Amino acid sequence: MSVWLCQIAKHIWYQELEKKKKYNMQMLHDDIQSFNRSPEENVIFASEKMELFKAIHLLAEPMREVVYMRLSGEFSFAEIAAILGKNENWARVTFYRAKKNY
Repeated sequence: MSVWLCQIAKHIWYQELEKKKKYNMQMLHDDIQSFNRSPEENVIFASEKMELFKAIHLLAEPMREVVYMRLSGEFSFAEIAAILGKNENWARVTFYRAKKNY
C-alpha cells in the first residue's frame, strides 16, 4: 500500500515540475530598466505637453473639440461623431485637418 501511495506522490510531483517548466518562471535581474523617467525627461515631457495644448487651444472650434475628445477623452471617431451630431467620416477628416494645422 505504501509503495502505491509513493508512486502516486512521485507522479504528482513530476506533473508539478512540468507545469513550472511550461510557465518558464525566471528570477528578476537588476539590469531590467525602470519605466520611471529621469527629472530631465520629466521637464522635457511637461514642456512638450504644454506646447501641444497651447497649439490645440489655437485651433478653430470644431477641430479643437474633436482633438480634445480624441486625445484627452480617448473617444473613438464614432463616439465623437455621435456626441457632435455628425458622421464618423467628418470626425476623422476634422481630426486629420487639425493634425495638419499643428
